[in-house]
Amino acid sequence: MEPARLTAAQIILANSRRFLHAVMALEAGIFRSHAVPARHAFADLANAVDTTLYFLSAYLRGKATPHPNDLPDLREAHHALVTSGDSNVERYALVNVESDRVTNSVNSLVVDVFNWLDSDM
Repeated sequence: MEPARLTAAQIILANSRRFLHAVMALEAGIFRSHAVPARHAFADLANAVDTTLYFLSAYLRGKATPHPNDLPDLREAHHALVTSGDSNVERYALVNVESDRVTNSVNSLVVDVFNWLDSDM
């Protein structure tokens, strides 16, 4: 593998790990905080992340042609989450912070995957 390609793969791996760490922190926070009603905006963000990861995997497998308009706006979904609910509630505050890490890492993966695919062409 050429050095530039190896570096690109390492960047994708690093952003994947950052995503996983944020998801694990969310899961760990569930057990350390008091239960509160789930916010509808969290489901919206989770669905947007799921859709994005689905398309990225399809692009990498060659099952879909990459097009940025296929992907939801994760930053807007995160903004909707942060502005919903009381940010002084411990669980909501944790979710706001860790979902920002999820949003950043997945948005970075989008750029990384598009760069990877562009280098193939």
